[in-house]
Amino acid sequence: MSLITDDPDRAPRDCTAARRHQSGRRRRRLLIVAASAVALLLALAIILWLTLRPSSPRFRLLTATASTNATGGMGTVLLVASLVAHNPNAHALALYDGLRARASYAGLQLAAAAPIPPFQQAQGDVKLSATLLSSSAAEETMAGERSPALLTLRLEGRLRWKVAVWVSGSRTLAAECVAAAVSPSQLRAVVVQDCQCATTIE
Repeated sequence: MSLITDDPDRAPRDCTAARRHQSGRRRRRLLIVAASAVALLLALAIILWLTLRPSSPRFRLLTATASTNATGGMGTVLLVASLVAHNPNAHALALYDGLRARASYAGLQLAAAAPIPPFQQAQGDVKLSATLLSSSAAEETMAGERSPALLTLRLEGRLRWKVAVWVSGSRTLAAECVAAAVSPSQLRAVVVQDCQCATTIE
């Protein structure tokens, strides 16, 4: 208990100003800590993104062999293709889903889609194979073709990335491989070797 006197040095102090001062100092300290934590998290996210940002996979058509079983006319075309998928990322797994191979000739789908089982790929190469058989509609259209046209193989599917326990959203993947420019008569026995494919991811 303090005594009220006329002496200003011994008069009781006003504590409200000191409380306000302490409260303001505490608020500033909390703001500095929060801003530092946000800046640290942003810096960490940028470093992780720059370090682990996945590069697009690349595809290469190793061989494509087309043959027909007909003795006269166009006949059924059988296309056997061998491809390589390359993942350049050391820290990210590539997850492939719903991959299907399609072959086309002169812009027309030549062979029915062949499914490729889902798989995951670490850094490096994985060999893929697809066997495609032409439809009767394609055979009829190609029978009228005379000039050389492009024989292409297209790989379509979905791609996700996995870094540690984090898995990205699914994106559309397409790899277009131009196998050869041939005339319909040459489709009886076409052998293509080592062709780079154009890959797009959306």
